[in-house]
Amino acid sequence: MSLRGVFNPALYHGGSKRRDFFEGWYFKFVNAQKTRSCAFIPGVSLGKRDEEPHAFVQFLSGKESRADNFTFSYDQFKYDKKVFSISVGKNSFSLDRVTLALESGENEIRGELEIIDPFLWPRKILSPGIMGPFTFVPFMECYHGVVSMDHNLRGSIAVNGDNWDFSGGRGYIEKDWGKSFPKAWIWMQSNNFDEPKVSVMLSIATIPWLKGAFTGFLCGLLLKDRLYRFTTYTGAKLAGIDVSREKVDIQIMMKELLLKISAHRTDGAGLLSPVMGSMKGRIDETLTSEIHITLLEGSKKIFEGTGSDAGLEVVGELKI
Repeated sequence: MSLRGVFNPALYHGGSKRRDFFEGWYFKFVNAQKTRSCAFIPGVSLGKRDEEPHAFVQFLSGKESRADNFTFSYDQFKYDKKVFSISVGKNSFSLDRVTLALESGENEIRGELEIIDPFLWPRKILSPGIMGPFTFVPFMECYHGVVSMDHNLRGSIAVNGDNWDFSGGRGYIEKDWGKSFPKAWIWMQSNNFDEPKVSVMLSIATIPWLKGAFTGFLCGLLLKDRLYRFTTYTGAKLAGIDVSREKVDIQIMMKELLLKISAHRTDGAGLLSPVMGSMKGRIDETLTSEIHITLLEGSKKIFEGTGSDAGLEVVGELKI
């Protein structure tokens, strides 16, 4: 991992990799009327030596709960070493805009979306991204980055001839890179609350560590211009996890703060996931969940609201 990459997690980290490596960026879009939600995941897969490295763009449609995977040769993946800008074939992704020109046997997707006023995850010397000091650990199975917690959108895309207008909608960007996804995790995200500039992202996972493992978590809650960070390294504690077929309830404590999260589970679609760099895994993700959050400071309620069009993944069984 280059020094520039350490302090700019959005950049591509696989320039020197040849095998057992993946990297993917997650762009989520929800229109202003909340009738359309979708996500695009551009990335690269570098598996074993006998496998062809390749690039891809995955597509997830929320309301229809369907997904598609567009594959490309590895040489069709291009990246900028200094600023976040990548391309896969004729598709390009940056902090400013997304241009799409995708075609498979099932879907044809074309269009351009402009990203306006992204709220970037703050970078500090000892905490260059959401993983904080864990960013500097060289043997992590999977690294995670939040690029933009919330931003406005302008533009539209045509999906199989149907125009999806996202002007006035909301967007979100994050990413993962490394060898494999964890054995078990919960991930959720929404920035579609009744109040503007409210966004929540939570990831809890089983983290391999030396000869054992621990349950680590990352959570960001953006309220207007204030970002609350509830993470393992900030001293936050998981006070409870309750997972059922209908919902996921989580409580996190940090000093005088208590964050209560309740996510309603809905049917999703299958996405490919990395196993030692190869996209051989399969996970189910929905974009139609709802996330209800309550933030308390002592007995004082700081915020309460429900986010719609939420992304949600529940894989394996976590222990705390």
